[in-house]
Formats: sequence, C-alpha cells, structure tokens
Amino acid sequence: MLSSLVPLMLILLAQEPGSGAPTCRAIDSHVACGYACKSDGRTVQCAQTPQGRCQLVDGRAMCFDPPAYVVRAYGSALPEPECKTLEGESACGYNCATYFGKVKCARTPAGVCRGRGGEVECFDPPASVFAVLGRETPKAECRTQGMDFACGYRCLASSEGVKCATTPLGICKTESGRVTCFDPSPGAMCAYGRSLPAPQCRSNEGSAICGYSCATAFSRSACASTPKGICKVFDSQVYCFDPPSTLEAETTCLSLLGLAALEGAKP
Repeated sequence: MLSSLVPLMLILLAQEPGSGAPTCRAIDSHVACGYACKSDGRTVQCAQTPQGRCQLVDGRAMCFDPPAYVVRAYGSALPEPECKTLEGESACGYNCATYFGKVKCARTPAGVCRGRGGEVECFDPPASVFAVLGRETPKAECRTQGMDFACGYRCLASSEGVKCATTPLGICKTESGRVTCFDPSPGAMCAYGRSLPAPQCRSNEGSAICGYSCATAFSRSACASTPKGICKVFDSQVYCFDPPSTLEAETTCLSLLGLAALEGAKP
C-alpha cells in the first residue's frame, strides 16, 4: 500500500507553484510532460507553455495554454484563466459560459461566450487586434435579433438579422434593412497601428459598401480595402486599386501574426 502511494506523493510534491522548468510526471501507466502538472489521482495533465495553468476541477485535472500571440500582447499583465464544469462537461480559458448543460470558454481575455440554441458559442478577436492594441484590446460583445445571433464589435441589428465587425477598428452600417460590416486587413492594421484611419461607407444599389476612398458612379459604389487605396470612375464604372500595405507593416506586429499562423489561428 505504501509503495503505491509513493509515486503520487512525488507528483504532489513536484507541483509547487513558481516552478518555471518543464518536467515529466507519471501515475500508474500514464505519463505527461510540460509545466504546472496536476494529478487527479488517475491521470496527470501538464500545460505545454510556462504561461499555461492546470487546475483540479471536480476531481479532474485540466490544463489551458493561452495562445502565444496573446502572451506576447499582454506580457506580465496576462489575466489568469479559469475552468468551469457543468453536468460532466468542463472547459478552461476566459469568460466561460454555461448553458443547458454545455460549457465553453474563450481562448483570449477579450473573447466572449454566450449560450444559444442549446449550445455555447464563443468569439475571440483575431490576432491582428492584439498585435495592434495589445492588452488594451476591448472585450467583444454579442447581440441577438430574433433567432439571429452574432458576436464581435460595433454590432448592428436590422430586419434581416444582426452582424458585427470582427475588430474594434471595423465598421458596420445599416442600409435598406441590411447590415454590412467591414474590417481592415491585418496588413493595413500592422502598417498603420493605432493611427489607422476610420473606414467609410457608401450606398451601393440599396445596400452599403465600406472601405476607403470610396467612389460612386450612378447607383454603384466601390471602396478600396486600405487607406492608401484609390477608387476612380471610368466609363460609368468604379475601379479600385490597393498598393501592398504589408511592406510598410511594423515588424513586431507582423511577428505576432506569425505566431498566430504557427498556432493555426486566423489572423
């Protein structure tokens, strides 16, 4: 009996907080390696990064690792993640929500989760937002219009539903009962940073179109996708061109987008 308790005691002793070195732990035939390892007496779970956290939730060991671009954006101000459990389901992350026996968490501190249709849906701002705004990235919102549901920024509702921009630098416009949203490209955000000009919207045959340097010919409008883009009217048609903005992008911003790409996140 005593010999069977020794491996478990070694695991618990090795879980002292403040240890920044990776390690490997084993219990019975289960082995796990990483950081901040926790054991629930049956298995061992370890975070895969020094910023990851492991917790015992209802007797179950769980771990969560914030995305690398979030760690870089927040630095020492990175908020502590949380874990929640409900009716046998568990999840770890940020701003967790429970709904009809379901539980999910956002992957970033600015993310949001809401219950809908018997499920929990989460939205996280793209990596480009954290690359530009860092720890000042505002928390996203969710809006509901009838059976329609959306999360993001600058959300607007109309008779056709609700839509949101995916970045705080985006814009949404209602025209003839329809909502149109526009977000600057990651390259433009990295090129201009916080000084990125606000996009504009024009009416385009009963709906809205948004972007930069918009031009209109009769009832048709078009907009460039970047602040240095141009739109001109020739033969009653609008033609737009965008020079490459990535060449002017700030390297630190691009490096965070690279981290997101390596992790499989959408920049």
